[in-house]
Amino acid sequence: MLKALGAGMVVLAGSLAGFQIGDLYKRRPRELKALAGALLLLQTEISYAAVPLGEALITVARRAGAEVAPFFRAAAAHLDAGAGLTAAEAWERAVDGVAPAMALREEDFGTLRDLGAALGSSDREDQVRHIALALERLKAAVASAEEDARRYVRLYHFLGFGAGLGLAIILC
Repeated sequence: MLKALGAGMVVLAGSLAGFQIGDLYKRRPRELKALAGALLLLQTEISYAAVPLGEALITVARRAGAEVAPFFRAAAAHLDAGAGLTAAEAWERAVDGVAPAMALREEDFGTLRDLGAALGSSDREDQVRHIALALERLKAAVASAEEDARRYVRLYHFLGFGAGLGLAIILC
C-alpha cells in the first residue's frame, strides 16, 4: 500500500514537472503578444501624445495586459525614483527585475535591452523607429514561440508523465 502511494506520488511529481515546463512554452507567445501591444501603446504615447517618457510608461502600465504591466510600472518607478538614473538604466533595471517572473527567453530580453538603450536618449522620431524595430523582432519571436508551443507542450506533458512512471517502475 505504501509502495503504491509512493509510486503514485513519483508519477504525479513527474507529470507536474512536465506540465510546468509545458506551461512556459504556452506562456511565452502570450507574453510576447502582450509586450508587442504595450510597445505599440508606448509608440503612440511618444509619437502622438508627446508626453515625457515617465508619464508614457505609467500610461502604458495602466493600459497594458497583466503579463507585462509590472515591467512598465517598474521602468516608470525606476525613472521617477529620483536616483539620477537615465532612461536606459531605468529600463535595464526593470528588465532585470521582471525577467525571473516571465517566460521570455534571453533573446527576447535582448530585444528589450536594445530598445531601452535608445529610449530617452534621442528624438521622438528615432525612438519611434527603435520601437518599430523592436516590434518587428517581437513579431518574429511570436511566430517562433507559437511554433515551439505547438511542438513542445504535449511533448513535455507526456515526457513528464513518462519519466515519473519510469522512475516509479524502477523504484518499485
